Amino acid sequence: MKSNVLLDTIIHHITPQKFIAAIAFLAGLFYVFLLCFPALHFIIFPGVDSWTYALSYLPQKEFSFGQDVIYTYGPFGYLASGSLLPENYQQVAWFKAIIHSLFLGLAAIQFWKIQSVRGRVFWVFSILCAYHGLIALDYLLVLGYLLVLSWSPSLRDRKGLAIAVLLGGWAGFSALVKFTAGVMTFGALLMYWLGHLYQRYRSQPRRQGLQEAIVVLLTATASAMAVAFVGLHGDVGLGLVRLLPSAAIAVLWGWTTQRYLKGNRRWSAFRPSLGWMSSLAVFGLTLLVRVLMTERPSLLRFVLGSLQVSSGYSSAMSVIGPSVELGLAIALVVILLTLFYRCATRQSLGLFLALTFTLWVVLKHGFVRQDAHVFMFFFVTPFLLSLAVQPRPRHPTRRLSGVIMLLMVVVTGVYWQFPGLFGHAKIGWNLSLIPQPKLVLNRVAHLDFSQVFAEVQVANQPTLLPFTLGDDVRANIDEKTVDVIPWDIALMPANDLNWQPRRTLQSYTAYTEFLDTWTAEGLAEQPPEAILYNFVDLDGRHPFFSEPDTFFHVLSHYQLSSEFPEFVPTESLPNLMLLDPRESPLLWLEVGEVERRSLSWDDTMTLEATEGTLLRASIAIKESFLGKITKTLLRAAPVVMQVTYEDGTDASYRILPTTSENGVILSHLPRSPQEALTFWQGIEDLRLPAAVESITFDTSNRLIYRPQIDVVVKAIAPESGTSPGDS
Repeated sequence: MKSNVLLDTIIHHITPQKFIAAIAFLAGLFYVFLLCFPALHFIIFPGVDSWTYALSYLPQKEFSFGQDVIYTYGPFGYLASGSLLPENYQQVAWFKAIIHSLFLGLAAIQFWKIQSVRGRVFWVFSILCAYHGLIALDYLLVLGYLLVLSWSPSLRDRKGLAIAVLLGGWAGFSALVKFTAGVMTFGALLMYWLGHLYQRYRSQPRRQGLQEAIVVLLTATASAMAVAFVGLHGDVGLGLVRLLPSAAIAVLWGWTTQRYLKGNRRWSAFRPSLGWMSSLAVFGLTLLVRVLMTERPSLLRFVLGSLQVSSGYSSAMSVIGPSVELGLAIALVVILLTLFYRCATRQSLGLFLALTFTLWVVLKHGFVRQDAHVFMFFFVTPFLLSLAVQPRPRHPTRRLSGVIMLLMVVVTGVYWQFPGLFGHAKIGWNLSLIPQPKLVLNRVAHLDFSQVFAEVQVANQPTLLPFTLGDDVRANIDEKTVDVIPWDIALMPANDLNWQPRRTLQSYTAYTEFLDTWTAEGLAEQPPEAILYNFVDLDGRHPFFSEPDTFFHVLSHYQLSSEFPEFVPTESLPNLMLLDPRESPLLWLEVGEVERRSLSWDDTMTLEATEGTLLRASIAIKESFLGKITKTLLRAAPVVMQVTYEDGTDASYRILPTTSENGVILSHLPRSPQEALTFWQGIEDLRLPAAVESITFDTSNRLIYRPQIDVVVKAIAPESGTSPGDS
């Protein structure tokens, strides 16, 4: 009887107009679901982008992130950006479908929460921007996180603890997908918490409120740490078992202190720090001890190594583009910050601090490499603006938000239709398919994961075929462990080789001195039995400069294969060389005195290399105080070493201040693959090509760096009669 009454009530409230609106909304949502379905067709890409294969390969071989390898992605990175392999395509497909559905579901809820028509239209626009072709799936994790954060009430009581557990765990998982996604999510949570802390500080009773805020932060940290700690284990069951001691201590703490509080009311002021409410915080503190004690996998090494990658990226990978484009981005940032400031209240301060933090990270991600990465900045900022204006602003701010919305529509429209204005190629955008329902509805085929994988398998064949080695070369290295320098990992699946990756996977990712040295140490501990070497680099670097310590180790411990002393070409890599381990590594002795020079920018340094020696230099290029701020906020200016050769020719090579102190070869810098082959052929008796006469340093912005460059040059030569050991 009651159910009939309830049903009659529901039917009475559903008018035909509401029913039609609901059907139209669901149809539109399904259309957007198909329109924006994430790309599952991740083939094994060649060249620099072959890291997508590495993301999928490493988890299958149980490599430990933080100990065996460090990259910008974590152990779950293959779910977002890995190549499809027989072992993982079902996991990848389900993950992308679930994240896509979850994000659209949250966006649909937000759509109904928005009251104004203008707000709803711009919200839909911002969602379509978020699904722009260049936006990676890890961004959906971040944007969905911000959306949930914007709904969160004040972080108080048990509800606040539950929210902290949810958001902390979300951040921990995001870090395992991509470390920067973890930084963005947990950083946003920390900013939100700071706003909450300010609110509690201004309220009464202040003491108990601050205790509760600290407990909430520790709880969120514990949740993030627990998820990351378990996720780093190849065996999730073992990871959960390792949480049990901390969980037992937390339960014991909560039960004991809760009973004590009931019998001692004078301790009630410490209730947030005692009792069941603080048990999760205690769990986090004891788990921290467990994390520090666990050698494999090591969450501490994963975090510290990932921070090395993040800190070095701003210098090592910076690419300078049109200043007008950067000026446009900074203008948008200033306008948005102005709006955030005018909209923020004591209750919403945390949300606006979180949006500000995210805006900064998105600006860095978009403009460190000012190429196609800038699309990420311009197509994510509308989402941040839409979240910012959802709390009803005061009338003057509402007018300002309308102007900013219009400006963003214009800017994104320019990047969609006319990216050539800033030197970018035009790329596909989901919005272009909206008036083509046949193509959109055909995307239903994406839900057939097996068919998608079959298409990828077919697409891989023409991609990998040009990387096929000759039968004689493959027979030589078929049973050996093999690495590739600098980055063409596609050689591994193309030839079904036993890949033994070095710790930074690809040469250009050894962003800092630590990563370079750590990679060289890894090669010494577990040397591959063969190396496929190609003389090539990116961003105008000389191939000897990317990872100087690692390269010198390879130079000392490997030689051209005696069976293949010339190039071992493939269709795509005509200048590939095969390196074999030396029976005895080259041991280097210092010849003559060490030269120390302090150079100013544009000073010419003449190299005085005697016959039969090699000059290797530690080059210290330090940022100024302004440079450290600029690098932290955005990026560093590239440094160029201008070289004059003894034959009178000139060249310019980018050199990395983050690794140049590890010892860069200066006296001989091959200019072509043929000279590089000659270099390898003559290294033992130092009959080397491309002798350098002088060098000069320059940069596009000298205010970023100190005026003096300290150069320490050592002349070295191979010791006669070398014996096994490290050089």
